Amino acid sequence: MQLLIIYDTLPKTIWNTSEGNVMDLRQLQYFLATVENRSFGRAAEQLHVTQPALSKAVRRLELILGVKLLDRLPRGVSPTIYGEALAAHANLIKGEIGRAEDAIIALKEGNTGLVVVGAGSSMRLELLPEACVRLQKHYPDVEIKMIGKLYDDLIPDLERGKIDLAISMIPEHDNDPELKRVPLYRDQTHPTVRVGHPLLKKKRITAEDCLDYDWILPNQDNLGRRHLDSYYLAKNLAAPESTIESNSTLFAINAIRKSDLIGWHPTQVIGDGKETGLMALPVPDITLTRTNGISYRRSSVLSPAALLLINELKNVGSEMIKSKLVMPLSKGNQR
Repeated sequence: MQLLIIYDTLPKTIWNTSEGNVMDLRQLQYFLATVENRSFGRAAEQLHVTQPALSKAVRRLELILGVKLLDRLPRGVSPTIYGEALAAHANLIKGEIGRAEDAIIALKEGNTGLVVVGAGSSMRLELLPEACVRLQKHYPDVEIKMIGKLYDDLIPDLERGKIDLAISMIPEHDNDPELKRVPLYRDQTHPTVRVGHPLLKKKRITAEDCLDYDWILPNQDNLGRRHLDSYYLAKNLAAPESTIESNSTLFAINAIRKSDLIGWHPTQVIGDGKETGLMALPVPDITLTRTNGISYRRSSVLSPAALLLINELKNVGSEMIKSKLVMPLSKGNQR
């Protein structure tokens, strides 16, 4: 079933070329609101329409597609597998239409528009701030919205169209055909302790030594946490258990400064110890060398603002390599 957006005689419809039915974008809006609220009543209230009108629009969608989109429950509704699939694509359509409107407004007003960017913790320290400052200096009308999250939250946001660019680590075995990756540089993630931590008195620190202390780590669904666990399991050791679980880098580093907790953080977060009060433990067996860069959807049409930001990010990344703040790319992932 192929769906095409028609902009000329039907500016608010999607034409179903296989069946000859018309799917109204308003129907998609009503359907998404119902899925998000899990209720016809709450969705109708949010959209300022009557509940019968909203229910009729969703039912019309079901008739057009020939599948049941929602299970009607005693209290509220729940999307079926077909409903989940439609909601995912409808969110992308909604995002792309919003970006099209932003691009047209930007052209009309003579500026370069808006870019919504999500970034991991270390990318928010030097790379992204420097690139944004440079971009604003040369293009003051550009609007930038930044969302700070970890990789496992950024990529779903990117796939759903909530952000234009994700600045984060790039998995070593990257096989996502929906995403375009632009590698910028490499860095390392180390076991992290406070300056003066008892382990620093040892001449040779092992991965097993680190298990004698409490850890502060992200939840087990986090990609970095999974890397750490795999290093321990490969050595036939139990993976570290987090005494404190937190996805907040700022909270973690402040807790480490005040205790003998061990964390796991990128080199840029750790710094040289003088300003941050943190030190990287020299334990190669549980040190991750990773590639960082830009991700965006292959199917998306990037705004002028997004393209300009990508260019600045490349320039700043190259300068960070030259200053030895980070490591150059390996031969396998050169741009």
